Amino acid sequence: MSEKAVIVTFKDKYAQQEIVELAEATGLTAVYVLPVKEIGIGKYGITSGKALELKDVVERYNPDIVIVDEQLTASQIYNLSKLVDRKVIDRIRLILDIFEKRAMTTEAKLQVKLAELQYEIPRLKELVRMRRMGEQTGPMGYGAYEIEKYMRFLKRQIVVLREKLEKERRRRELHRQKRYESNSFIVSLAGYTGAGKSTLFNRLSGENARITGKPFTTLTTTFRKVKGLDDVYVVDTVGFIERLPHFLIESFRSTLEELKYADLVLLVVDSSLPEEEFWRKYNASIKVLQELEIDLKNVIAVLNKVDARKYELKFQDERIAGYVEISALLGINIEGLLEKIKEKRAEKEQIIGSASSVSPDLSG
Repeated sequence: MSEKAVIVTFKDKYAQQEIVELAEATGLTAVYVLPVKEIGIGKYGITSGKALELKDVVERYNPDIVIVDEQLTASQIYNLSKLVDRKVIDRIRLILDIFEKRAMTTEAKLQVKLAELQYEIPRLKELVRMRRMGEQTGPMGYGAYEIEKYMRFLKRQIVVLREKLEKERRRRELHRQKRYESNSFIVSLAGYTGAGKSTLFNRLSGENARITGKPFTTLTTTFRKVKGLDDVYVVDTVGFIERLPHFLIESFRSTLEELKYADLVLLVVDSSLPEEEFWRKYNASIKVLQELEIDLKNVIAVLNKVDARKYELKFQDERIAGYVEISALLGINIEGLLEKIKEKRAEKEQIIGSASSVSPDLSG
């Protein structure tokens, strides 16, 4: 039997839907959603009035855990947990829990561990401050000195993890160099979690990569040859999400770098979503690409799930290289997508050919 959760989130219906899906991805069942105007304010992370309302909800529904849909400070989590007499976690901790469940490879586990430590360090610093002010004991009853010792240990662990991930990054760099020397054309898939990237990956490659329909199925990059195209490879990457903290992107940078060095980025978007939600997730994905310093002129939007769309979507974004509408699940217009890929590959070959035909002027 799954554990029950009460969720505190914004009044926005799409935010409510997303946080419920994230909770379900960890095996939790949302029994009540409490909408609020603001999160991250005051001693509880929400107004005192809403905190008391939450206390009543907890007494009524008896959940195992309370989830707050925004990043909170250690003191806000402590104060709210004390008030409602339940374990309280914030949005970032919930996402990290999903990542922890999904991490299968050594590299993914290293990335998740680094993100967790970067999440914990500022909270431990705050616990030290609170302990010195006499507000509470530390974790497991430790005092300020013991917490500081533990914090120093975690900082050393971060150094070790970064060194290991740097080795992974260098290994990737060597593979990229070999692909570059062999004139391979690399197509990277990007997009909001749940947009259908893994389904498209399977469609293009003929593989049978795991598809769960749940957020963050893919945490590692997987390279496969595109069926029917010589020297063209497709790579799947970790999905995006709104309000993703910088340290989480930084932890997965070695994986997400594959987007930066790809010859073409396919930004997969679920076009069956209501139009407002479609644009919200599309713009959130563009924002992450910009943060990763991806050249948007190297990006084609892939409007997926056209078979399930119930309205005419007028898509236009001059920042990117264009768009194509498909259904990865049913195979609709995959040929059109392959033509786009061929066009981009031909452009690359033309550039390489022009560069190699230019000889230096040695006439003096």
